[in-house]
Amino acid sequence: MAWSILPTFALDQIFGYQTANKITQNLVTLVSRRTGRDLGGSRVVPNEVSYPLFGAPRGKPSGLGPSDAYDYVDIEIDGTNQGGLTYQARVEVRVADPGVSITPKIRNLTDGTDAGTGVACSATALDYSGTNQKQTIAITLASGIKKYRLQYTVSNVSFQTWMVGELESFTTS
Repeated sequence: MAWSILPTFALDQIFGYQTANKITQNLVTLVSRRTGRDLGGSRVVPNEVSYPLFGAPRGKPSGLGPSDAYDYVDIEIDGTNQGGLTYQARVEVRVADPGVSITPKIRNLTDGTDAGTGVACSATALDYSGTNQKQTIAITLASGIKKYRLQYTVSNVSFQTWMVGELESFTTS
């Protein structure tokens, strides 16, 4: 499909199938473009700092369990009428040492479920060219208005990790 320039309609102009087809093609073109929404994270500021000797200060993550991405952005989506659209997260992850791994996920905060989970990554490449550093996570939307957030789990808190993500949506038909 391609974008078609439609002339302005004039009085007494007949609306026919050719014009309807051009409008349909334009709608498909608009819906097919991949639109992205920032999920937060940073390539510069690490997700969490390790506190192995003294424990985490108040308000800082201290465990291996799910943690929020640095500077996360919550996204609200009404999944009720999203048939024909695909949602996926594009996430880039990095670790400071190959002895630690990070696993990204998209969390449905409203229902307390995981909408999509990536794979563990222990690559350290600064240009994110390592194994599993660039991931595409399929998202399963729940019906109704739900809030989604970029989160991660780590294998240990001894080293820093980085993660940044974007939510894409596009038509599948």
